[in-house]
Amino acid sequence: MPLRMLMMLAVLVALPPALYAEITPREAQRYCVDIALLKGGVELRGTVLSHNAHELKLVVQRDWLVAKQPEMAQTLSDESIAQAAAAREELLKRITIWQAERQADTRLVAVLKQQRRRLEKPAPQVPEPASQFVVVTLPAQRIRKVYSTSDNSRQLAMVAWQLRLLRVEDSAFGPLKTTVTALVPDWPTMKVDLADRLPTGEPQSADEWAARQAIFEYEYRQRLDFQGTGNLIVRVGEGAEKPNLGELLAETAADSLQGELSGLGLEGLGIDLGPAQKSEKPAAADWQQTAIAEAKTLDSRGFCVTRVPKITGAGPATVTVSFFIRLSSGDYRMIWTHESTTDPSTIPEKDLASIEQDPQVQEILKVARALSIGPDATQAVRFGAAVQASLGEAENTFFQFRQRYNDTLDGPVLVLPGT
Repeated sequence: MPLRMLMMLAVLVALPPALYAEITPREAQRYCVDIALLKGGVELRGTVLSHNAHELKLVVQRDWLVAKQPEMAQTLSDESIAQAAAAREELLKRITIWQAERQADTRLVAVLKQQRRRLEKPAPQVPEPASQFVVVTLPAQRIRKVYSTSDNSRQLAMVAWQLRLLRVEDSAFGPLKTTVTALVPDWPTMKVDLADRLPTGEPQSADEWAARQAIFEYEYRQRLDFQGTGNLIVRVGEGAEKPNLGELLAETAADSLQGELSGLGLEGLGIDLGPAQKSEKPAAADWQQTAIAEAKTLDSRGFCVTRVPKITGAGPATVTVSFFIRLSSGDYRMIWTHESTTDPSTIPEKDLASIEQDPQVQEILKVARALSIGPDATQAVRFGAAVQASLGEAENTFFQFRQRYNDTLDGPVLVLPGT
């Protein structure tokens, strides 16, 4: 068992029984944070990073931990220097192995050398300011109960933490909402990123390290990207031929409407519907297997899949961007996904003329019009513009996700989603 875990267990055993009544599920719902009850009467409040059969990772405000659980806070502080040194040595070994594996990728190797030089520098004489949050990792056998707050309440707490308000963990939803709303009226939709307030230099599991490698290689090696709709995806971007978006969308429409489309002249779009036996499509999950097979062939640690909607001519246009990594086991798994939806009716009339000239919108319109979707051209233009708007928002969010982790190899904390 790691030294950190042994020291934490010793602290928990030594703590006196709680002097207050244990919080009930009903009472826990009043607050905007996750609440973990540990064996021995210890209560922690913060937000859960991960919780599985082996351990619980909870992000806790440092000031709150010092005030409410000073013994635990002191233990974390005492071991932080030794832990950081050990994690740095492990990271340097991993970088050495990585450089040897990718020695032909000059751009990536140059970045890894920069990371090595930074990590090998002597620690500063003056310690850096303590992070706002600490990550408390506890074995599953020490956990009695975990009360998870609602998404709305968690968003409120996140905004309050970003504003550095006091007593967030001890404030009920109503009073905290009043305070936050006075400062940030649109808090429910505010984007909050507290990654830079988490500690750096934390130990990384084999799969967490694999995820960080995948993100770095996506930035500094040739990228592997796929785009598609329905069950059909094709490789795009670096090293791939540019796909015909119109053909992708038309083929997807043909999947669901083949019986009605035989007389619509799709051959003019380059789509050969052919006999029924030629049109058999793979199972719903096969788009993932197609991408994974390509990734294995190219020895890619990570890849991105962008999936656009089928043409309907009405209703919202949804785009989903997903990032997959190669785990330490060699299997691939999705670790990040984002869905963006745009209602075509929200596209301003004054923007339609310029939007219609966009090359990708033109491809979408070509298919929409060939399929006689929508009562008029304006509806088709709106739908094409909505697809583009969703695509732009999703790609921007993916960029922000990558930017969080592709600057340094020792932070911020990267936690994989549960399986």
